[in-house]
Amino acid sequence: MLAVLKEKAAPGVTLKQVPIPKPQKDEVLVKVVYSSICGTDIGIYDWIPWAAGHMKPPSIIGHEILGKVLEINTKEKTDIKVGDLVSSETHIFCGKCYQCKIGNKHICENMQLFGIGRNGSFAQYATIPLRTTWKNDSSIPLEEMSMQEPLGNAVHVVDKAQVKGKKVLVLGLGPVGLCAGAVAKVMRAKEVVGVNDEPYRRKIAKKLGFDRVLPKLNKKEYNSFDVVLEMSGNKFGIAEAFDAVRIAGTLIAFGIPKENISIDWAKYMINKELTILSVFGRRIWETWHQTSDLLKSGKINILPLITHTFALKDFQEAMEVMKSRKCGKILLKPE
Repeated sequence: MLAVLKEKAAPGVTLKQVPIPKPQKDEVLVKVVYSSICGTDIGIYDWIPWAAGHMKPPSIIGHEILGKVLEINTKEKTDIKVGDLVSSETHIFCGKCYQCKIGNKHICENMQLFGIGRNGSFAQYATIPLRTTWKNDSSIPLEEMSMQEPLGNAVHVVDKAQVKGKKVLVLGLGPVGLCAGAVAKVMRAKEVVGVNDEPYRRKIAKKLGFDRVLPKLNKKEYNSFDVVLEMSGNKFGIAEAFDAVRIAGTLIAFGIPKENISIDWAKYMINKELTILSVFGRRIWETWHQTSDLLKSGKINILPLITHTFALKDFQEAMEVMKSRKCGKILLKPE
């Protein structure tokens, strides 16, 4: 099968023919219907420090997946059947550590990451552990099924921020930031403002229901937002997040920086008496149920976010478009 392989601990990837995987004990084998490119995949492609600290090549990358089940290797009882359309939770939990036992499986102490710590979805076929396989509701469009993992990130961010009746700023309008703004509107935020310097993404934000979308935040609005969602990971965006949030406001950290970040501890952490929360992934399986329910209800429409579809063999071209930021979500479709 054709796969996108991170062969070396260096920038770049290889498109290569590799054997179709066999499902190991308590795994399913799927034929990939769609997989989509995430900002994390750009970091892996460029080999930023975060990527270098989380994966050991060679490995097939990609973690946002929609697949059709071809084979199930288990003796355990499961409601997953051959022919089902499934997605994968990226955070593969052990089920035995302290965090797993107290309900925090998404931040398992012994976590593997699908498409990062083990072979992933940028291929024609993939294997997924049964314990992280999500059976999709057939009423959801295929394209939206494939995006539940990134949309789930946004749902977790907005749910944690408790945005109802509040003025919300979204810094960084990548796909998850765009989703976060759309989810915040559904969760009855008073106003949702997005900031991004790329006009293409500002147009998508308007389609997704943002109240205002700006290329740059006016300093007159500093200290005026009840909630700031820092989705960019950009050091300038992070600095602005601390300025924009009001005294005693809430800041959610989601974007992953490419370098270490320093802040004025006394000015922001002490004087402003902020609530600072962070999000890594989705709560398992609470966030998935929330996300699926949103899509089934029709309260949210994320199809305007999908701007490009490429064949898997054209991965390099797809990555160039993704890195240009003149896109929303890019889907890959194996042939």
